[in-house]
Amino acid sequence: MPHDFSTQSTTHSVNNHSGGSTTYANNLIGFSIISFPLFLVLGIITYKKYRAAVFRRRIATLEKLWLIDIKNSTYRQD
Repeated sequence: MPHDFSTQSTTHSVNNHSGGSTTYANNLIGFSIISFPLFLVLGIITYKKYRAAVFRRRIATLEKLWLIDIKNSTYRQD
């Protein structure tokens, strides 16, 4: 069996930039899919910490008012 090897040059035009925008879009979609839940969880955690701080501040204010009210009130039992 003879093997014929030909050394003919072929010219194929390869467009290297054809998949660039598709790859960029895929990367952007992938980044969005990963980052959205991450930002959502971080936002929920931050909001809960903020509400806890507001709650503690309200309790401290009510305790101060309660202590002022006790000091100013005189309860006399006759």
